[in-house]
Amino acid sequence: MLRKLLRFQFCSLQDQIKKQQNSYSNITDKIISYVGRDLHKIPSHPLGIIKNRIETFFQNEAITEKQSKYPLKYKIIDNLSPIVSVKQNFDSLLVPPDHPSRKKSDTYYINENALLRCHTSAHQVELIQNNVDAFVVVGDVYRRDEIDATHYPVFHQVEIVRIFQQDQFSSKYLQHQIQESMDDLKETLERLTKHLFGDVQMRWVETTFPFTNPSMELEIYFQDKWLEVLGCGVIHQDLMKNCQRLTEVGWAAGLGLERLALLLFQIPDIRLFWSQDARFLDQFRAGQINKFQPFSKYPSCYKDVSFYVDHRTWEENDLHSVIRDIGGDLIEKVECVDTFYNKKKDLTSKCYRIHYRSLERTLQNEEIDVLQFKIRDQIRDVLKLELR
Repeated sequence: MLRKLLRFQFCSLQDQIKKQQNSYSNITDKIISYVGRDLHKIPSHPLGIIKNRIETFFQNEAITEKQSKYPLKYKIIDNLSPIVSVKQNFDSLLVPPDHPSRKKSDTYYINENALLRCHTSAHQVELIQNNVDAFVVVGDVYRRDEIDATHYPVFHQVEIVRIFQQDQFSSKYLQHQIQESMDDLKETLERLTKHLFGDVQMRWVETTFPFTNPSMELEIYFQDKWLEVLGCGVIHQDLMKNCQRLTEVGWAAGLGLERLALLLFQIPDIRLFWSQDARFLDQFRAGQINKFQPFSKYPSCYKDVSFYVDHRTWEENDLHSVIRDIGGDLIEKVECVDTFYNKKKDLTSKCYRIHYRSLERTLQNEEIDVLQFKIRDQIRDVLKLELR
């Protein structure tokens, strides 16, 4: 019965996207096929294991001394649709109209007004407006991105928000309240990080986000190097005004499940999370974190493709999208290996190397050639670029 319900929800979301699509859409059938898969809801999947650890922390261990003065249980939300409006994803979060993340080269648009969310922060304003003052939102998010071992067009994000009432602060002055909120944020997230990684060295790095001020990133020293694990900050006061919460202050944080799972399970390739291979899936048990044991790594093969671009309008993510749509998970990595400017043509020549490697079998040169020719055709016919 549960499987039938999940299958219905899976198809329903995909059908909604197809019904709303128009000529403005840049979402392919390949991307639509990921919608509704909900890997984070599978208890024995690495993403589900990390998600459940985070939820357990916020259900049982996250209350700080400041939060205890106005105790609230964090509400866990993992069933919000990834189909959101432009207003939800960008406008409500104070993302400037000219911000690069709004471009079609970065975001999957269903039509001019709707898209597949780029972050779970898309639900933040609505929840705060509805007086949900402590919540954890988990879900799949979508971004057009490069192709390599750590990037995928679909990944899973956790959004954490905590809003404080005036009587929880020791001062009536806004700047003091912002500092107290930041102190609480740091205490909470450092404890979460220890809950996940153990007693690791940590450091805070100042950064900038449109919807928080001040903003920080938390880095940990793990496997002999510093790694960024999450971004956070005090919620921007203009955003709180948009929520009609003029006198309140709070903090927000976001982190990616894939980033954490790659580190904690020592999984070398992000494509593996989508694998149906039993040699991968059978290694994991609900509630347990164990080192991934690689099975046979099949040989790789690479092919180069060269073409001219106008550097004033060139968007590399458009190329990655075309290659991913044709090659899917047979594409391991795409890298630019040569660039030069042709003064006579007033164009830039680019040579990209496409690395093919299946996670499950040895690829034949003939089938790679078929994919490579399809990619070349799409570069010429869809991207309208001159091949070399």
